[in-house]
Amino acid sequence: MQKVNQDEIWDLIQFAQEGSYWDYKREWYASDSKGKGDMLHDIICMANNLESRDGYIIIGVDEEQDFDVCGVDKDTNRRNTQNIVDFLRDKKFAGGIRPTVSVESMLLEDCEIDVMVVHSDRNTPYYLTERVLSVHPNNIYTRVQDSNTPINSTADFYHVEMLWKRRFGLDASIKEKFLILLDQYEEWEHHFDDMRATYHSKFPEFRIEVDYEDRSEGWEPQSPFYLDPKMYFTPLRLMYFNTIIFETGIIDVDGFRLYLPYSQERVLDINAFDAPSGMDGSVHYYYYNLSEMPGKLFKLMTSGNLNFSSRGIHDVWLYLVFENDDEHERFRDFSYSNYSQVDITSLKVKYKRPLSQIYDGNPMEIRILQLVIASELYKLWQEDEQELE
Repeated sequence: MQKVNQDEIWDLIQFAQEGSYWDYKREWYASDSKGKGDMLHDIICMANNLESRDGYIIIGVDEEQDFDVCGVDKDTNRRNTQNIVDFLRDKKFAGGIRPTVSVESMLLEDCEIDVMVVHSDRNTPYYLTERVLSVHPNNIYTRVQDSNTPINSTADFYHVEMLWKRRFGLDASIKEKFLILLDQYEEWEHHFDDMRATYHSKFPEFRIEVDYEDRSEGWEPQSPFYLDPKMYFTPLRLMYFNTIIFETGIIDVDGFRLYLPYSQERVLDINAFDAPSGMDGSVHYYYYNLSEMPGKLFKLMTSGNLNFSSRGIHDVWLYLVFENDDEHERFRDFSYSNYSQVDITSLKVKYKRPLSQIYDGNPMEIRILQLVIASELYKLWQEDEQELE
């Protein structure tokens, strides 16, 4: 889940009106039946917002006093993420699927406010199958402009239709549908290790084809960390009927014991170490963003376990894994501020053997060193993230 951008919340407050995916509350909902019913109704409306994006219930802003930031520091009804999760847990939602909600706090104008984030997904429409307090069963609530569907009503037919289309991907482009279907990794018939196409069992027009006639041998900085360092690279295409939707490749590693999709690559423009003439000390790293096509292929090929190791577990993150762009950018920001914590001298001793590898007559120490530095930064970042939770 992406963290809330504080600047975005401040901009919304400065806009001085409610909107289609944000709402203001001067204080937290009361703990009585009315307060709990109002909170549940608001959460469902935000979960079904028509913008297909996260909804914000911003608490600690007084709409009636020119959107003054009053804060929630002394609010006795204040709740955190776990409180909201516990509140929703026993509610009878259709299909047993509940909205994902988190609470984030931030300091604005010397006052602490809370933002209840109702996270967007494709499980709409959310609705109850049993009455809960004042919230009616089988009523589909949504939010249009700055107004929620009244608690004793149901949304307009056109808006309900939009929410069902979102659930079934009928509002998505073919590429967006591919992204949705790739997440259903258990629904795919895998044939990555033979000449047949891999296809979705319910929608076989969505296929993944590997061109094994164009396979070539090569090398990547990950090679020395596998018992068999040879790597083989083969073109891969995502097909909708006979149309190519996306082109990438597949890597066979460790003597064809494991196959992975081509990863993404970026650079941390920092002078992390002294490099030979003609090279820089910046850090190149390889990663999978699980919200993008390579990351979804990675999840599919590993049946959801996100495993890139073979014949044993190593302590190097050969490929960094991020849930989304926000996580990736937090890692980059952390790395720029904390790269001095990495003990490169110790890394050179610890990974002396892989660092000594030569490929095609050329020493590969710099590229492999960049990989292990990125891995160490990733470990430090994960520790920092856990401390912030």
